[in-house]
Amino acid sequence: MSLSNELDTSTKEVEVTTQKASENDALSSRRKFLSAAGLGLGVVSTLPFVSTPVLADEKTTTKTKKLAKTAYGASTAEKEIKVVSLERLQDEVKKVVPKAGFEFASGAAGGEWTMHENRRAFDDYRIAPKRLVGLSWNDIDTSTKLLGLDMASPIMVAPMGAHAMIHEGDERATAKGAGLANTLYCSSGASNATLEQIANATNGPKWFQLYYNNDEGVTKSLLTRAKNAGYSAIILTADALGPGQPENFIAMGSPFRPDRLFGNHDPKMGGKGNFFDQKTALTTKDIEFIKSFTGLPVIVKGILRPDDAKRFVEAGADAIQVSNHGGRQIDGVPASMTALPAIAKAVNKKVPIILDGGVRRGIDIVRAIAMGANAVAVGRPMLYGLGLGGSLGVKSVIEFLNKDLVAAMILSGAGKLADLNPSYIDIVGENAKFNKYNS
Repeated sequence: MSLSNELDTSTKEVEVTTQKASENDALSSRRKFLSAAGLGLGVVSTLPFVSTPVLADEKTTTKTKKLAKTAYGASTAEKEIKVVSLERLQDEVKKVVPKAGFEFASGAAGGEWTMHENRRAFDDYRIAPKRLVGLSWNDIDTSTKLLGLDMASPIMVAPMGAHAMIHEGDERATAKGAGLANTLYCSSGASNATLEQIANATNGPKWFQLYYNNDEGVTKSLLTRAKNAGYSAIILTADALGPGQPENFIAMGSPFRPDRLFGNHDPKMGGKGNFFDQKTALTTKDIEFIKSFTGLPVIVKGILRPDDAKRFVEAGADAIQVSNHGGRQIDGVPASMTALPAIAKAVNKKVPIILDGGVRRGIDIVRAIAMGANAVAVGRPMLYGLGLGGSLGVKSVIEFLNKDLVAAMILSGAGKLADLNPSYIDIVGENAKFNKYNS
């Protein structure tokens, strides 16, 4: 079915003003955020109704536009940040964002075992570095190709919703930061900003994460809008039925911001449908439909079983994303890194594999690539960078990871990503059956 025969959207694009700056001016892009104030998210909230912030006019061309403070009190920071480690950012951001936003972003489902296991599981994959291989710093090449994209590194921004809980610039600031760092941005279907506003905020590549709606017209509308807005692939969410709510957030009364709707469904912003009316009876036919309807590649996200991965590839999936949704949907499932080797074996390089969940250091990326991933998606640290520095904070997080990856590669003895394979890993624990030093 042709997109031209489907529903046109009336979503208003955000007004964008861009000016050129010197190479040392990190604030190279200025955008005016225009969005209407909504009524709420269909959940009980204890927060006061406040207006949606807009950027103030610049007095000079050398100063950045500043976001207005609101009663909710999300961050309005816009600055580069010093990153010592991504783990340390969590304590730092807790001091500058509202408690509701911090608990929503930092927590996970149940007792949070899976979230913590996502980090711990990397310790099961110990580096077996190669020495005297003749590498210099200038030899390290982190570039890769992914579904037609030439990427400077295998790092991308994972799809996450409700960024306005952290920063008044919402997903537009995160996407802008990704673009400044020349990184792929994955736009969540649960975003506060509309997918069009997000697309206009980044000059980098972008994918759209779809929450499949029971209303076929809503799903088709989202897909049509995503293609028209320039998203080059669709991520089918297989592991979530809505935004996960940590227990601490629930204990607070689930205080979502009442002034910030799910932008893609806000009728005042050209949206339609109920975000929470999500289709649970998904099958491989839904992969086929998205591909035929949009003509875009489809990534199936949330895979933890090798038989699922094989089945989805056979159904036409163009990439597999090994993920447990950051532990936000169901507790007690294995870490993404634990599930990766068996999935990589089942996929057998037929399609790219993306891993998310617990990636915090360059050495984590080396481990993931060596065990079969082609790229990694990073979530919470991007939100922490957003809270601490807005778009420039996000850029700082990505640049830190890129530099840490280069250091990890030269110390591992790998000159390029294609060099990495299981021979660089000494596997312990349950996954030791995947022969160590297996080339």
